[in-house]
Amino acid sequence: MVELIGHGRTADVFRYDENKVIKVFHQEFTQFANEEYSKAQNIASLGISAPDVYDIVDVDNKKGIVYEYVQGVSMLQMMQRYPFKTVLYAKLLASLHAEMHSRSIIGLVNIKESLAETIRKIQQISDAKRQVIIGYLLKLPDGESLCHYDFHPDNILISDGNTKVIDWMTAGAGNPCADVCRTVVILKSNILPPNISAIEKVMINVFRKIFYENYIAHYCKITDVKHEDVEQWLLPVAAARLAEGIESEVPYLNGIIARKMSEYGLN
Repeated sequence: MVELIGHGRTADVFRYDENKVIKVFHQEFTQFANEEYSKAQNIASLGISAPDVYDIVDVDNKKGIVYEYVQGVSMLQMMQRYPFKTVLYAKLLASLHAEMHSRSIIGLVNIKESLAETIRKIQQISDAKRQVIIGYLLKLPDGESLCHYDFHPDNILISDGNTKVIDWMTAGAGNPCADVCRTVVILKSNILPPNISAIEKVMINVFRKIFYENYIAHYCKITDVKHEDVEQWLLPVAAARLAEGIESEVPYLNGIIARKMSEYGLN
């Protein structure tokens, strides 16, 4: 375990051998290792495009999970290299998402319950508004589909035409429209790379719009989902994302919340 290949807030990832990596949790996050290992086994058993999981081990008084080593380049990087393939990648993302949602799963956190718990803890909006949003959320349809809940181009690895979906920390079971809505909120976010020119900003926003429109259109085409089925999740999904503390997104998210509460007569 000598080559560090990834560093994150909760864990570091090292090469374990030629075909495996080990995700070693930081000391303060060790308690999440068993939960993630169980979740990864459950997901891998469904036969979808996710890395295989092999073992959970002790590493210097910390926990490590041994995963399949997935070589490849992220879909986001591929689009940056080949922007003329934006529509192709948008449809691929939709197809992968639909394949995932065709699988039912038990033993994972309920997405709706997880959203409600997150919204209860948000400090950026009033208690009264939180309760209204949670009341609205609880009336939305539930489900048992496998949901990734952080599904975006940077979590798709591509190698020789094959794809793997990574980073399943937030996975749960629920209505697929909630999962699609989360992806929509991410894709339409106003976050831009720092220190770029005005022309680059325009180009990024143009391609972002093309990608989003083709992703959602293709997903609806290959499933029974209608755009309004996804749209009805925007209020709770945007509210819950406030909890992630991404300052540059706050005006964007607050705009969604205000618009939807007004639209639904919840003010």
